[in-house]
Amino acid sequence: MRATLTRYRKPVFLGLSLALIVLACWGGYGFAYAADLMEWDCGGGSCATNDPRSLGMLVMLLGTVGAVLLSGFAIGLIGPAISIAAAAFWFRRGLEDAIAAGHTPAASVGVPLTLTTIAFVAAGLCVVGWIWMLVSRAQGRRLVAKHRAE
Repeated sequence: MRATLTRYRKPVFLGLSLALIVLACWGGYGFAYAADLMEWDCGGGSCATNDPRSLGMLVMLLGTVGAVLLSGFAIGLIGPAISIAAAAFWFRRGLEDAIAAGHTPAASVGVPLTLTTIAFVAAGLCVVGWIWMLVSRAQGRRLVAKHRAE
C-alpha cells in the first residue's frame, strides 16, 4: 500500500496543483475585472462589500499558494514559477480588460500592475533557480560518472 501511495504522490500533487492554479487564475481575473463594478462601503479607514465576487482575490491568493507548494514538490522550481506567472498574468489581464471595457480608470491600477510585475520577477527568479538546479545536477552526475570510471 505504501509503495502505491509513493508512486502516485507526485502525479496526484501535480493534478491538484493544476486544478488550484486554474481556480486561482479564474478568481484573479474575475476580481480584477469586476472590482470597480462592485458596490463598496468605505468608511472608518477600510472598505467592505457584500458582493461574492470580492472573494476572487482570496481564491487567487490561496489557490496560488497551494499550487506553488504542490507543484514545487511535484516538479521542482519550475512549478512555482509557472503558478506565480499564470496567476499574475490572468490578474493583469483582468485589469487590462476592465480598463478596455471602461469599468476601471487606467490611472487607478498602478499599484496592482506593480504587484503583478513583482510577481513576474519572483517567477523569473524561480526559473533562474530551476536552471541553476539543473546545471548543478548535471555537473554532479558528471563527477559521479568520472569517479566511477576511475
